[in-house]
Amino acid sequence: MENFEKSDIITKVAYNKNTEKFLPRNEQMLINNRLKQKLFRFVSEMTTEINRPEAMKLFDAMMNDMHGKRVKDLYAFRSEGNHVVALLCCSIPPELIYAIDNHIPVSVCMGAGEVESYTDEYTKGMCPLSRSMVGFQSTGMCVFFNVADYVIVSDFCNCIKKSSNIIQKISGDLEVFSTESHQTDNKININVSSFQEWILKITQGKGFNKEKFIEYCKIYSEIRDVYKSIMSLRKIRNSPINGRNSLWIQQLFLVEEPKKLLSALKKLEDELNNNVNKNIGFNSTGAKKRIMLITPRIMPPFTEIFRIIENNNAIIVCEEWCMGISNINYNIDDLIDIVNNENSTIENSVKYIMENIDKTVCACFKDFDIEKIIKKIEEYKVDAVINYSFKNCPNMEDKTKKISELLIKNGIPSMTLQTDYLEIYEKEDMYMKKINDFFETLN
Repeated sequence: MENFEKSDIITKVAYNKNTEKFLPRNEQMLINNRLKQKLFRFVSEMTTEINRPEAMKLFDAMMNDMHGKRVKDLYAFRSEGNHVVALLCCSIPPELIYAIDNHIPVSVCMGAGEVESYTDEYTKGMCPLSRSMVGFQSTGMCVFFNVADYVIVSDFCNCIKKSSNIIQKISGDLEVFSTESHQTDNKININVSSFQEWILKITQGKGFNKEKFIEYCKIYSEIRDVYKSIMSLRKIRNSPINGRNSLWIQQLFLVEEPKKLLSALKKLEDELNNNVNKNIGFNSTGAKKRIMLITPRIMPPFTEIFRIIENNNAIIVCEEWCMGISNINYNIDDLIDIVNNENSTIENSVKYIMENIDKTVCACFKDFDIEKIIKKIEEYKVDAVINYSFKNCPNMEDKTKKISELLIKNGIPSMTLQTDYLEIYEKEDMYMKKINDFFETLN
């Protein structure tokens, strides 16, 4: 991860940004050093694990390039007159942005308590994720914010919506668009007309490129299918991939160039299937506890919950979270039929995609499907469930509490944890013991 040593790239890739508003270089370097130490510890443990697939090195390189080639490519893309759209949380499926000529999406759904204090004037009482996003933008510490010119956000979550309003207020360098949504039953509906109007505005009336729309919907559908295939291999007792490595590959979903990501995923999938046939995996003796983790989407360097669980002689075999992978379930053939129907519009296609997002998984909503969760527990032979939420996130706190209560009623061991970004690091020994004590009750 040598590129994370080079903190000078943070401001070098600031395109058309007022860098005078950023933190001084020495303060940025201090924050970068604190962040990278946490990340390096996680990476060091993960990369030295026995039976780690060779193909994981492809993902190590891509993660390293987040502070190297990938962000430099985005900077060059901007320099050529193109546009980068920063997605706050999982507001819009990335294929919808790739369908716009000369636009690339990147996610800025990041977490680091080190930047929160710089936002106290604006964000007190908000959740750690939203405070961190504002902190990364206002301090100039996020390379993806620094190359973006547009920000798009949904109004699903009040805190994330507030974040976008704050970013627009304090930035001056970013144009922010918020989707308007409403809920019916288990479907997510957005005001597609206003979204289309925004697309027409930023493209000077060109709108979506229909061919690119189909192309990238196919690519992302295949990416999601390969992810699901890889994740399904964790049902095997001697799983060929553990939680840490699974987290690593999923985090790249919204930041890596999709064709490159798909190629790496296919190579990993082939190796994992070969390892299954050779009985090579992360739980060869079957002694590790098999854990389901229910949590919101987490970006590096906030990887501590995975460390603590798997350093307690356990293996995370499945997650329930809104990464934009398993919770987006449209059928590509049906979508293509809608796109090619002469009586249909792009708005119909966008509506179809958004309505096929499973909101019961999304951290922004209190809804959940306990029967689906229990079925997943059975399929993955889960020994226990850990429900993890952030402080000041009422929806996720309420959801995880209710899920845990229902699981316990059904005889499934379950516990809840709630921290902010720094607390889980600062009180690592306490949380290590708390989880260990929970696992002891399973014997």
